[in-house]
Amino acid sequence: MAGEPNHHSADRRSVGQVTLLVNPHARHGAAGDVAEAAIARFAACGIATEIIVGADAQDAAEQAGKAAGGDTDGIIVVGGDGTIRLAVEAAFGTDKPLGIVPAGSGNDVARNLGIPCDDVIAAVDIIVAGHTRCIDLGRVTFPDGRTALFVTVAATGFDASVTARAIDMRRPKGQARYTLAALRELVGLPSYHYDLRADDVEIDDDLVFAAIGNTTSYGGGMHITPRASMTDGLLDLTLAHHPDRFARATVARVFPKVFGGTHVDHPMVRTMRGAEIELYSDPPALVSIDGDIVGELPAVFEVVPGSTNVFAPS
Repeated sequence: MAGEPNHHSADRRSVGQVTLLVNPHARHGAAGDVAEAAIARFAACGIATEIIVGADAQDAAEQAGKAAGGDTDGIIVVGGDGTIRLAVEAAFGTDKPLGIVPAGSGNDVARNLGIPCDDVIAAVDIIVAGHTRCIDLGRVTFPDGRTALFVTVAATGFDASVTARAIDMRRPKGQARYTLAALRELVGLPSYHYDLRADDVEIDDDLVFAAIGNTTSYGGGMHITPRASMTDGLLDLTLAHHPDRFARATVARVFPKVFGGTHVDHPMVRTMRGAEIELYSDPPALVSIDGDIVGELPAVFEVVPGSTNVFAPS
């Protein structure tokens, strides 16, 4: 639970060579410049680098998986949360730690770990120092047996639809894109009838969305699950009940509060916590994880405690 001591281990690794997984499309193409600066800094610190730039996401994941099984001292992501998710899947089950040189539009994993988002040298120096932390992951499982790991937030319903719309928008950049996408989604605001279970607690209600968080934020600082922790062995659940009257006006007032995390104080919002969360909805709601649409409900979300090592400030 939040407030309980962190029993996840911290460690220090010797770093002599690393593999950089670069997403050249991140931050509207600026990730290439970030990668060059990172490579120069690693070289100045006497650390050898190997670069992976996949032909597509699947190719990048396969190359990262091979690297994680080799003798590299770490898989370093130069990109955003979606690229980190690729690296997590690739390195899962190995002992290879992940490093982050933030170059995405959201960078919520970096924010939650205390890694600077706009200082390449400082981010590289955290990796060079070798301090690692063991963090939890989330896993979503669909009825057909498909599974996917996530690091930040699994969104369902309205906020997943906002993510889907934001992905298709080229402008504006950053948080403003999500705000505009949310306003556009409000025009046809749907209500979903959810049946959900969080461990032993069951709820049957009309909701606007249900978000499952391993971190406090997603979408570039939207604190949808503001009390979540990557080291408590639990997932946080934020539910927005569908208001009977003036629905759009109410949601329009409450939604911007996610940037400060104060939306959880509104009567239409409920928070819960659990190690396993099962969700059904009618109609089937979209599911996004770490900003990528991966399917639709029903699905089961579970925590995978202490399953990944990441380079982070000591």
